[in-house]
Amino acid sequence: MFPAHWLLGSTCTIIRRQSPLMSRFPFPCFVFLFFSLLHVFTQLTKLRRLDIQSNRLTAIENLTTQKDTLEELYLAHNGIDDEGASQATGLAMTFSNLSVLDLSRNRLTTTQPFAHLPALDELWISGNQITTFEDVEPLKDAASAGIQSLDTIYLEYNPVASEFEYRKRLKEWIPSLNQIDATMIVGIAASGTPPLRSVTPKMMTPEQLQQAIIDRARKEAEAKQQQQDEENDKNYIYD
Repeated sequence: MFPAHWLLGSTCTIIRRQSPLMSRFPFPCFVFLFFSLLHVFTQLTKLRRLDIQSNRLTAIENLTTQKDTLEELYLAHNGIDDEGASQATGLAMTFSNLSVLDLSRNRLTTTQPFAHLPALDELWISGNQITTFEDVEPLKDAASAGIQSLDTIYLEYNPVASEFEYRKRLKEWIPSLNQIDATMIVGIAASGTPPLRSVTPKMMTPEQLQQAIIDRARKEAEAKQQQQDEENDKNYIYD
């Protein structure tokens, strides 16, 4: 068990690392832990970003204390099925600030576990077992009810992605979408049919997109810290 004072802080990020040498990392920046220690999350009351990919997880739970703070959750390459994604202390809760959710390469067969998340902006569920549009219908109902306004969804490498006019239908069902897989939606025709075309010169994998988001967040944090340091220096001079 890790001492509690290692696990508290305003900007802590969990990053998966296969090493027990925790004492080398100062507080409060990065906390490294194994997937089997999910119970320690009860002490991470200000956690905003959680990455526990490729850890053979079959369920996500024990996130009760993060339901109001968590903004990004990365769970790709695990073994999470529909039941595992619907645990009462996991994604079944209404995470008020969760905007990015990555469950690519798991064992999902439906989008029902995510249809109640109000702040969800990007949903990555490529490489699962979502077979028909009936499995995607919960997201359609959430959009129709005004519960969600998804901007980006990744459904490639699911059987449903081979359906006729799959992207066109997704856009009709979820009008707020601006990106479907690596394809940007660049406008809406007068008939209401979205012209879909790729505007990126190179297809990016979900892992590459995830890394880009992490890098962007890190740069923003560094810029804020630099600005704060400059303000502190000014206050010190004036004092």
